[in-house]
Amino acid sequence: MESLVTRLEAVTSRLENIASGGGTAMKAGDSAPFVQAYDAVVNSYLEKFLELSKKLDGDVSTQANLVKDALSAQHDFLVLASHCKEPAQAELPGLLKKLSDNISAIQDLKEKHRTSQFFNHLSTVADSIPALGWVSVSPAPAPYVKEMIDSGLFYSNRLLKDYRNKDDNHVEWVKAWMGLLCDLQVYVRKHHTTGLTWNKQGVDVSSYKGASSQPSPAGGPPPPPGPPPPPAPIAPSSTSSNDGDDDNRAQLFSELNKGEDITKSLKKVSDDMKTHKNPALRLGAPQPFKASAKPTPAAKPGANQKPSHHAPAASAKKPPKLELEGKKWIVEHYVNNNNIIIAETEMKQTVYIFKCENSTITIKGKVNAITMDNCKKCGLVFDESISSLDFVNCQSVKAQVLCKVPTINVDKTDGCMIFLSKDSLDSQIVSAKSSEMNVLVPDPQNEFREFPIPEQFRTYWNGSKLVTEITDVKVG
Repeated sequence: MESLVTRLEAVTSRLENIASGGGTAMKAGDSAPFVQAYDAVVNSYLEKFLELSKKLDGDVSTQANLVKDALSAQHDFLVLASHCKEPAQAELPGLLKKLSDNISAIQDLKEKHRTSQFFNHLSTVADSIPALGWVSVSPAPAPYVKEMIDSGLFYSNRLLKDYRNKDDNHVEWVKAWMGLLCDLQVYVRKHHTTGLTWNKQGVDVSSYKGASSQPSPAGGPPPPPGPPPPPAPIAPSSTSSNDGDDDNRAQLFSELNKGEDITKSLKKVSDDMKTHKNPALRLGAPQPFKASAKPTPAAKPGANQKPSHHAPAASAKKPPKLELEGKKWIVEHYVNNNNIIIAETEMKQTVYIFKCENSTITIKGKVNAITMDNCKKCGLVFDESISSLDFVNCQSVKAQVLCKVPTINVDKTDGCMIFLSKDSLDSQIVSAKSSEMNVLVPDPQNEFREFPIPEQFRTYWNGSKLVTEITDVKVG
């Protein structure tokens, strides 16, 4: 019992100190457990990552120093969070400015050195460094970190493929960077499950003595305006309104009680005031509604007739568009253009080609899926599609795969030629409601042999089930 009383007295004394301003929940020199855990994750990989980056030299070393600055900025922000209460949302952009600037510098370095021999290295880091933005994500920051890790997998896997059994420095460099991010995800899931942990008993950000090292929140957006002033008292006005209503009702009933005498106050309408007897009054009066005239019957076909000025205008031509929206490349409304090239692709991206005509589209690299919709007399050349190539509502289209595609779907398409490569001979082609489909297969001499896809079938009942057979196959 005495020990319990002693503990209660200690807690009471501590709360009194905090309330009186004589102390804070955590001293400035203390380091919160989640800050120590963050430092442990970073220190496990950062030194090795910097050392390997220095060996590779060039742009990789420059980018690694920027990564070090970004991790240091995040450390400072976590220290701030361990000592302070959660600030208003309007203050966060200013507090995170240093970290945001470091991430932008890493990504800008990649964009400025696209011709660098280390472009894959720069892209691996630049595409995944936004993972450090987890501090502003809630309620699930760990999945966000995982998504950013996946964004860098395309280039990291390419590095592992290019340098495995050739140069271990590049392979170890990839492992160090990816290991850091993966451990960071585990750390976020454990210590900040629903968002960044702030010190509920801490001080305000503005009064924290370590806040001088943070960017001033004054540079961020202005604080939200205060609440509107309270409404004026309504009791007197409601009373006067009720009194007015009572007077109006009393006057109404008084008029009704007059009986026939109530009509004595009405004015007589003379003939010169009547519109049916004085046509001049109708000139300024509003006109009555008249039904619209019957539509003119359409001219017979073949008759010489000028186009009506009231005919609906033809739909305006939309401008061509080639743009990456999220993870989807949009190619649409191109006409007579044989030089449409998509060069910077990733495995998680898809390509959607819509309403193009007399054009050729070239897709370099590996993408997830390709769809050609409502296109006419168009050609498509691509390296590889992970899932499928789809033709929908197209006319007279051609496609050539240079590497591999597992599935080709042809739906409601008239005229389709598919050129397969030696690596894509096992591709499956699924067609429906389509015609004039041909597949060209390379022979040992790299010459293409043409094979039509069947369009006509014969179906009959064999006594136990329906049997369908091809009736028009002709091998070229």
